[in-house]
Amino acid sequence: MDLGLKNKVVLCMASAAGLGKGIATEMAREGAKVMICGHNADRLTAAQADIEKETGNRPEAYLCDVNEAEDVQALVDHTVNKLGDIYALVNMGPGPKPGPFDSFADKDWEHAFNSCLLSYVRSIRAVLPSMRRLGGGRILNSTSSSVKDCLDNLILSNTMRMGVVGMSKTLSSELGKDNILINVIGPGRIGTDRITNLNAIRAEKAGISVAEYEKEDLKSFPLGRYGTIDEYGRLAAFLCSEANTYISGQTILVDGGLTRAY
Repeated sequence: MDLGLKNKVVLCMASAAGLGKGIATEMAREGAKVMICGHNADRLTAAQADIEKETGNRPEAYLCDVNEAEDVQALVDHTVNKLGDIYALVNMGPGPKPGPFDSFADKDWEHAFNSCLLSYVRSIRAVLPSMRRLGGGRILNSTSSSVKDCLDNLILSNTMRMGVVGMSKTLSSELGKDNILINVIGPGRIGTDRITNLNAIRAEKAGISVAEYEKEDLKSFPLGRYGTIDEYGRLAAFLCSEANTYISGQTILVDGGLTRAY
């Protein structure tokens, strides 16, 4: 299937590593003009080289902290000036730290809000004029499987990710007249550094090794394994493409059937 992404401008937020880098890689593989960003110069440069090596399509890269409003606007302006009007925006942000409700002060809640919700608001606001000039576009907000089934010890993430879902559903109605489709995707247990870190925390709490924890953890997985970054990226590429012409306002999980909730 031709996704129609060739030469389309795609802006991938927080894409120097993990799922964001995986999505940017799939976009580059489809021939899009990709802009990646991150706040660590070394990791960003490495991601740029990795994506070019894997796809033959070198993305542009811009140093940016998605938590800073000025950085986000500067990134969007740079993308438009360098590559042209933005067809697709992929919102991604680092998950907030784990812990129970009583362990967090106001500053923790404020940081989680800024990172996992307000940063998405800012980037969407910044790209809309560009998408409207094009006559349409795609917005994809990456969240977590917790939007369908809250995860233990992740109250900050559970709270802020649901805000993204509510915003996206509302915007699917508001932006329909502009031919802009907006959707949410959420990873279940995908093999990323964040999952590795969370598994280490959970294993320590259980008093067992990480290997023992993962062996026990995978018993509940219908497919018996963690998902891959590539699998997540392929869904993102489809939803951001011209092949998707009528899916908007939806929340789709990439979790191999692990989540039991509808």
